[in-house]
Amino acid sequence: MKSSTPNLHPQIIIGLAAVLTLIFTGGCNLPKAGQALTPTGNFASTAAAQTVAALTTQFAQMIPSSPPSGGETPPSDRMTTTPSPAENPAPCEQAEFVSDVTVPDGSEFAPGQTFIKTWRLKNTGSCTWTTSYRVVFDSGNVLGAPPSFNLPVNVPPDGLVDISVNMKAPEQPREYESYWKLQNPQGVVFGLGSRGDKAFWVKIKVVTQSPTP
Repeated sequence: MKSSTPNLHPQIIIGLAAVLTLIFTGGCNLPKAGQALTPTGNFASTAAAQTVAALTTQFAQMIPSSPPSGGETPPSDRMTTTPSPAENPAPCEQAEFVSDVTVPDGSEFAPGQTFIKTWRLKNTGSCTWTTSYRVVFDSGNVLGAPPSFNLPVNVPPDGLVDISVNMKAPEQPREYESYWKLQNPQGVVFGLGSRGDKAFWVKIKVVTQSPTP
C-alpha cells in the first residue's frame, strides 16, 4: 500500500529544513571526549529549541484560516424577499356596459314614434344590486321616459341585468342623446368605468318619413 503524505505549506517546509540544519550544526559542535566543558555547553540545543518555537509561531500565523463550515452566506449578502403589494379590492358599487340589446346607436325613428330601449349591464362591484336600486336620468334628452325607475331584479356581483325603459322620439327631426346612471338606496349615484362616473346612453335620429308615391 502507498502511504499518503500530507500537503505542507512551502514556507513550513523551508522552516523545518532550517531547524534541522541548526540541530545538526549544534550536534557537530558538541564537546569531544576529554574536552573541557564551558558554562554554555547546552547553548546549541537551547538555541535550536528556541528557534523551533519561534518558527512554529511564525508559521502558524502564515497559515490561512479555514473558511466557515457549511458554506453559509454572510448575513449582509443574503437576499431579502419583498412582499408583493396586495391587489386593490373592487369597490362596492361599480357597473360595466355589456351591450345594446335593442336600439343600437344611430337608430332612426319617425317623430313621436315609441320604442323600448334595453341595456345589458354587469355588476362589477362587490355589493349586490337589489330592487331598491334605481336607474336615473343623468343628462341629454329624457326621450319621454320616466326620470327614474327601479331595477327589475336583484343583481349579485358579476351578475348581468337587462334594463328596459319605454321611450318616445321627439317631434323635431334631428339627433338625440339620453344619458343614464344607477343610484343606490342611500341616494348615491354611480355608473361605469374604474371610477364609476361614466353614464350609459341611447342615441337616436328622428327623421321625417318621405311620402309614398
